[in-house]
Amino acid sequence: MNSQTYLTSVETCMEWIESQMLTFDGGYHGMYERIRINEHIRVNWVRPDCNTELLRTLTVYERITGSDRYAKLAAKIKEWVLRVQDNDPLSVWYGSFPFFLVEGNTVTDSGKKLYQNDNGRIMIALLHAYEIDRDPRLLESAVNVADYWIGIQRSEGNFVRKDGKTWELAKGPDFVLWLAAGFLLLHQATGGEKYKTAALKAYDYLLALQLEDGRIKTSYELELTEDWRPLSSETAKALYSFSVAYRLTKDERFATALRKAGAYTLSLQHGSGGILNNDAQTKDAALQNNENLCDLVYTQGFALMALIEAWQATGDVNYEEGARKLANFLTDIQCKGESPLWDGAWRGSYNAVTRQWDGRADQNNHIDEGGMYSVYTGWTATNNMFGLLRLHELSQK
Repeated sequence: MNSQTYLTSVETCMEWIESQMLTFDGGYHGMYERIRINEHIRVNWVRPDCNTELLRTLTVYERITGSDRYAKLAAKIKEWVLRVQDNDPLSVWYGSFPFFLVEGNTVTDSGKKLYQNDNGRIMIALLHAYEIDRDPRLLESAVNVADYWIGIQRSEGNFVRKDGKTWELAKGPDFVLWLAAGFLLLHQATGGEKYKTAALKAYDYLLALQLEDGRIKTSYELELTEDWRPLSSETAKALYSFSVAYRLTKDERFATALRKAGAYTLSLQHGSGGILNNDAQTKDAALQNNENLCDLVYTQGFALMALIEAWQATGDVNYEEGARKLANFLTDIQCKGESPLWDGAWRGSYNAVTRQWDGRADQNNHIDEGGMYSVYTGWTATNNMFGLLRLHELSQK
């Protein structure tokens, strides 16, 4: 597929975000989280992780195209992200980011929750954006969020504190692997040795969770949480994290972990290009276990990032081929002619056999965080767009 198709896909998705998903005054208070089609609502949560992913996407778009088409939006999103971080030096949670704000400006008790995976993804996206636009505030923000989580890292390598706000069921890999990769990227940016030390401690923990076949134990297997997250998700994300680790350290432990996770991730790739939830042997790894489904909230966009990162870390063209197949799958199934409310986006799960949107994410999850009726900005659209932009950029070299 011509890489121009990837750029067109990104611009089509951005038209959806601009027309349907921005808060008042063109995104002054950020971008909404998602649409729930069957509930006929646009969820009024505005999340720092989703918005930082959007900031990264817009920043990469400007670098690739030379266009300032989204410059005003990027500026508003950046300012919102920076002001909702805990910026009080006297706060116990100084540097951390909350789960969400209602309408982008109202703080609620549930929105105050601090999630390791969200904060890790924020740190990484901040550093990716900083690498391009060099705004020192982005680096300072990444340093502050890193310092918060390092301050509560446990001896075994994960990140937990019983303080009423920090997420406590945090043994699963998703709650460690983003922070680990972010610390290494921050070490690269600043030279701070404490970030590398914390990262390697976290990676020791993650390596112990990887099984011989290459997959990584799920949060459901470890703590009976994240029931609705398919097995494919945490293994694909582990591939990303191990790839970052190998690229930056050249430690052979990470080369081995990368190779094993990469082989398992590619083994789940359907002929259409999508990454399936699981195989027939792993139905007990999560309650989301229909092996005909391709999850788009927790897997596809992250898998695209992971395959590109693995390719860049190793030069192995199998990862490039897998990334392009997945990218082509995403552009093929992008919503078109369904509704002006979500055309240009992607819904939460797709059946690779019937070639239709299918499935739910309501396994012990009353807000159905995924499935065919969810249309996410962050988690789905932003990461799909980021991966498509990276492939387009690499195709021009």
